[in-house]
Amino acid sequence: MRIGFDIGPITKRRTGVGNYCLSLLRHVLLRATSYVSVRGFSASLHSPALDELPPGLSCTWLPVPTRLMYLIWNGLHTPSVDGLLGGLDVYHATNYFLPPVKRAKTVLTIYDLAFVSAPELCSPKVVGPFSRGVRRFVKEADLVIAASESTKRDLVNLLETSPEKVRVIYGAAGEGVRAVSRDEAVSALSRRYGIEGPFFLFVGTLEPRKNVAGAVRSFRRMARDVPHRLVLLGNAGWNADEILREIANPATADRILRPGPAPDEDLGLFYSAAEALVFPSFCEGFGLPALEAMACGCPVIASNTSSLPEVCGEAALYCAPADEEGLAAAMLRVVSDGDLRSRMINDGQTQARRFSWSRCAQQTLEAYREVARS
Repeated sequence: MRIGFDIGPITKRRTGVGNYCLSLLRHVLLRATSYVSVRGFSASLHSPALDELPPGLSCTWLPVPTRLMYLIWNGLHTPSVDGLLGGLDVYHATNYFLPPVKRAKTVLTIYDLAFVSAPELCSPKVVGPFSRGVRRFVKEADLVIAASESTKRDLVNLLETSPEKVRVIYGAAGEGVRAVSRDEAVSALSRRYGIEGPFFLFVGTLEPRKNVAGAVRSFRRMARDVPHRLVLLGNAGWNADEILREIANPATADRILRPGPAPDEDLGLFYSAAEALVFPSFCEGFGLPALEAMACGCPVIASNTSSLPEVCGEAALYCAPADEEGLAAAMLRVVSDGDLRSRMINDGQTQARRFSWSRCAQQTLEAYREVARS
C-alpha cells in the first residue's frame, strides 16, 4: 500500500496541526511494514522539518507558496498529487485542502469547523478560503477523519455529510510535554522565566475564539481573594485588541504574565506547576491544552461546549463560556478545596491515558486500508 501524506504543516515553527501531523506520521512510520510505504508531500516556501521522524519516509518538496499551489490546483485541477509522488493508493490531506488526484483514494482530516459555525470568532483570512473549499473537499474525499465526535456532528449538521463517511480518530497529548514534580517545575520556572508564586494558566493563541478576555475578567473577579497570578502562554493572534485591553486593566495588570509561547520541553513545567488550567474556549475541535494539562497532573477548568466535555470527561470543572462569574467561582473552588483538587488530578491523569498516538496511528492505518480496498 502506497500512502501519500501532506507534510506541509510539519515546519520548524509548528502550529497545532503541525504537531498532530508530526506525531501521527511518526507512529505510522513506526508501524509501517514492508507492505506499506509512506511518501511525504509539501508545497511551501518553508522546507519541512523532519528531523524528529524515524527513517522510511521519502519526500517531495515543491518550494512554492502554499496558497499559490492551492490556486493552481483550484483553477487548473492539475498536477495531480499522486502523479507528483509517482503513484499512490491513498493520499492523506492533513490541512483542510484536498488536491486533485488521478487514481488514488483520498482521506481528509477535519479538526474543527469554527470558521463555519462561528465565523465572527475567526480571522477573515481563514473564513474566506476555508469556508469556500471545505464543502467541496469533504464531498470529494473518500473518507473524512474528524478530530472528535463534536467535529463529526458539525460535519453532519453544517455540511450535510453522511455520518458513514466520517471516522472519529482521537489524537493525544504532545509527546514532548512531560510531567515533572511540582517542586521541580516551580524551581525551573523561577530560574528560566522569573515566575514566582502560585498561578492559573491559559495555553493557546490569544484570539477571540479562545475567550481569553473572559478568562482575564473572571480572574479579576476573584483575584482579591487569592495571591495567584494568571499566566497567558501564547502569542497574540487575530483581533486581540480586546484581550490586550483587559490584560492592561490596572486592577490586575501586574498579576498577569505573558511569557510568550513555550517549547514542548518547558510546556510540561507550566502544566506541572499551575494551580489549574483555565480554558473557557467558545469552540474547540479537540482541545489539546486540556488533555496535556490532565496528563501533567494539572486540574482543568473548561467550557461545557464543543469537544471539551468529550475530551476531559468527568475530570474537569465546567461552565458556560460566557459565565464569567461561574468561571471565577470554579477557580476559587480549586484553590480552596484540596480534596477536590486532588480528585481532579487523579481523574485527569486517568482520563488522559485514554488517548495515545499509537492507537491513533493504528486506527489511521486501518482507515487507509479500508479506503484502499473500497
